[in-house]
Amino acid sequence: MFSFASAGPLGISPTSDQLIIVNLSAILVATTFNAPQKVLKWGGLIVAAVTTTCGLWCGH
Repeated sequence: MFSFASAGPLGISPTSDQLIIVNLSAILVATTFNAPQKVLKWGGLIVAAVTTTCGLWCGH
């Protein structure tokens, strides 16, 4: 049975795997955001956003 008290914001309760995904995505954004090439800058941001979204809501 689903308990509302155990769910975090937006209805998710992050596991350690999900927190690792979020931290690695933050590191990716931090290292690529100041890149001189736009492909690296925006590519890193898009990959991090997709990875975080899938890691939190897809349940893999």
